[in-house]
Formats: sequence, structure tokens, C-alpha cells
Amino acid sequence: MRCAVLFALGFLAAGCYPKSAAAPGTVSAGSVTWASTKWPGTTEASLAAGRATFLAKCNGCHGYPDLAAISDEKWPAIIERMGSKSGLDKPKSDEVLHYVLASKHP
Repeated sequence: MRCAVLFALGFLAAGCYPKSAAAPGTVSAGSVTWASTKWPGTTEASLAAGRATFLAKCNGCHGYPDLAAISDEKWPAIIERMGSKSGLDKPKSDEVLHYVLASKHP
């Protein structure tokens, strides 16, 4: 019985948290182009700043999420929630969001 309860809890938890992955890398030139089209004024430097913040903050409480495992539509709410917990202001949260989404669109 105890094993069944532990299995059930593990199964439920697996569906609630995204898969962990290695720290994501820098964005490609194509990703910079994609991001600057979506958010005018976005640059390679601003995406690098978003990556630096992501790397500094996102594994403080949990592993780095597998960016590809989460749909683009879910990222704004995730970044807003996690940015608030991490003490990020809106501009920093936007940099992280732009980096995350750009890194998924080479």
C-alpha cells in the first residue's frame, strides 16, 4: 500500500513540473532575427542579458526547465509568476521571456 501511494504521488508530481534540462545556450543569429521581428528593439545583447538572468535565477529553487517541453503560450504566465518570486522587475522579466522564446525559434 505504501509503495502504491508513493508511486501515485510521484506520478502526479511528474505531470505538474516540467522536465529538467541542461542550462540553455546562447541564441542563434536566426533567433535574434525572429525576436527582433516579434519585439522591435530586441538585440543580441538584450537576449544575452535575458539568458544571464535566466541562468542566475531559474535554478535557485529548481533545475533548469526543458524549454522545448513547455508551449510558447504558457511561458508569459510562467515568467510572470517566477519573476515575481525571484524579485525581477518587468523589464528583466521581459528580457527573460524574450530569451526563452527566442531560444525555441532558431
